[in-house]
Amino acid sequence: GYSLKCHFDNRGEDKMSFLYRLAFIFAQIHYRLFYRVKIHGKKKSLPEGKYILCANHISAHDIFLAAMGINRQVFYLAKSEATEIPLIGGLIRKMTIPIHRGASDISAIKSAISAVNEGKLLGVFPQGTRMPGVIPSPEDAKSGIGLIAGRTKASIIPVLIKTKDYKIKLFRRIDVYIGNIMPYEELGFEHGGSAEMEKVSKYIFGRICSLDKESEAGV
Repeated sequence: GYSLKCHFDNRGEDKMSFLYRLAFIFAQIHYRLFYRVKIHGKKKSLPEGKYILCANHISAHDIFLAAMGINRQVFYLAKSEATEIPLIGGLIRKMTIPIHRGASDISAIKSAISAVNEGKLLGVFPQGTRMPGVIPSPEDAKSGIGLIAGRTKASIIPVLIKTKDYKIKLFRRIDVYIGNIMPYEELGFEHGGSAEMEKVSKYIFGRICSLDKESEAGV
């Protein structure tokens, strides 16, 4: 683990809004105190470039948990109505790329690709939906992450969120494993067809699923 005190290098600081940095600090304190979060792996200070943060999806807490070890603001795709929630709507606006009600999956993918190409750190849950109580498996991955990575040539930051029975509960320990960055060249793109996108998606999520074992093995 690392200290609650947050250190932001120059490359990360100009990528974070003040509100996000403040929320980042309070989120770490909150989750360490009430959910006994432990971070495994080195905290990432990212050089310039295109990146996508990918994690398994257990609960709504994941948007904070997955980002706790990253010194750059993370943006997630979210329905625009979420930004209208009282009290936290402003924070959600700082953390999301809004998708309008009724927008198609293709529209969402285009928004995600544009965000990465603009230099934003995109947060993606390859499973596509929350899967509490389910042990993550490579077969769970949807092809969307492969498509986004292929179109943007972005590198991947894999993160595994793990807890007992994969269900988040107050005072139950949560382990967050941050893997080594997967360079775009490692993903194995050749022709860019739909089958390849699906294969790459499963490869990425397979790495996420194995992060706890890699950590235990000292990889």
